[in-house]
Amino acid sequence: MASKVTENDLSEIIRRQAEQIDQLIAQNTALQAENARLKKRIEELERRARKYAAPFSREKQTADPKSPGRRPGEGNFAYKVRPTPQQITSTIQVDSPNTCPRCGFTGPLIFTRHDNAWVTELAPQNAMQVTEYHVPVMVCPQCHHAVRGDHPDLKADQSGATAHRLGPVLHATLQTLHHELGLPVRRIGRVMNLLGGIHITQGAITQAAQRLAADGSPLAAHVDALQTHVQQAPFVHHDDTGWRIGTQNAWVGVFRSADTVVFRANLRHTNVELRDGLGENFAGVLVSDRFSSYASRFLQDVQQQKCLAHLIRNADEVAVGEQGYRGRGELYGQRIAQVFREGVRLHRDVTKGVCTREAYAQEGEVLTLRLNTLLNPAPLKSKANERLRLGILKQHLLDRVWRFLKDPDIPPTNNAAERSLRTVVMARKVSQCSKNAVGAQTYMRIKSAVETARLRGQDPVAVLTSLMR
Repeated sequence: MASKVTENDLSEIIRRQAEQIDQLIAQNTALQAENARLKKRIEELERRARKYAAPFSREKQTADPKSPGRRPGEGNFAYKVRPTPQQITSTIQVDSPNTCPRCGFTGPLIFTRHDNAWVTELAPQNAMQVTEYHVPVMVCPQCHHAVRGDHPDLKADQSGATAHRLGPVLHATLQTLHHELGLPVRRIGRVMNLLGGIHITQGAITQAAQRLAADGSPLAAHVDALQTHVQQAPFVHHDDTGWRIGTQNAWVGVFRSADTVVFRANLRHTNVELRDGLGENFAGVLVSDRFSSYASRFLQDVQQQKCLAHLIRNADEVAVGEQGYRGRGELYGQRIAQVFREGVRLHRDVTKGVCTREAYAQEGEVLTLRLNTLLNPAPLKSKANERLRLGILKQHLLDRVWRFLKDPDIPPTNNAAERSLRTVVMARKVSQCSKNAVGAQTYMRIKSAVETARLRGQDPVAVLTSLMR
């Protein structure tokens, strides 16, 4: 006979089914959240692949955007009195008025003062200066050899088809337009024609640049001196980005100290190129991200400061990835990121003089204890959180996370190197990199001189001009 189902059995079956329904609802909610996240990620990747005009868009409008222009209190402002232009080419005397527009009075008015006003206009026909040199060519009566006169402004082979060349200031201006402002070489000729009526070809600009940055030139010696200055600096930022030399993949590495920038193009992306740029006797602090080349055993004696901005980004990504799962795994990444954000804020305060060195050291000890508490627990249940913990713990044990707390002069982020590489990325987009090794070397040398001059508050045109005379 079949056994009878009691009321208690039915209650138990109903309870189990209710639990299963709750579990399915929770799983469905998590899957919906994960599905929405993946859809958004797919849309973002497709948008990047289509190369929209603004691939950097965050898709969310800032609630309280900053107004354009300089911030209040920064810079010199002259609202009432404008400075007189340094060069005035002509003066026009304006006729005195004899009618009052307010009351309609007509007759001689009472003179009170003279107001000055200026209009600056382009005058292409007068914007350039062409100097003609009459070079005597003599013949030796003994051997009948042609002897040309020489002049400091002229080259020995400046004759025939190459008799017309660029002056040092114009040449330096062309290179500054390309290496500082990012103007493509193929567009510079058109710009100079519009502004000054100067006709110049792309080939002329390129050949002039190669002569400027050739081996043994003053510019090459200047860049070597900049490299030596970087190797002796107390701290050096380093980062790199992709490049191409002909058909080969390459990388552009930047070495930046407080007032010097050096760019180097390499066909490889290893610690060898890094050590070559830093030198054998580098005694400063290397500020970088966590790329594998910085973990080489050849660099184990080099003091390093890992970029907190990268660590914050890594922690935020882990926290976002944990939001679709049960539990509170996303809190770990959020806490790690918060500690590093407070470290960056603390360094900014001591740099601006908001807090003293003593307060900086005390708050630094508190942040160190908080980070130790987050890194010392037993292995975490989440694999992503555990990878994050072990990666940061490894750098922390090597004293590469809080080194800036011991010396406030050391930056906690690698933003300086990334800002220097930004113009290189822009050039890569418009110039398609370098066609050969000579072109890459030329670009890196001129780029180093121009960016260093800009960083030091110097005029890049004046610096390049001095290296050509």
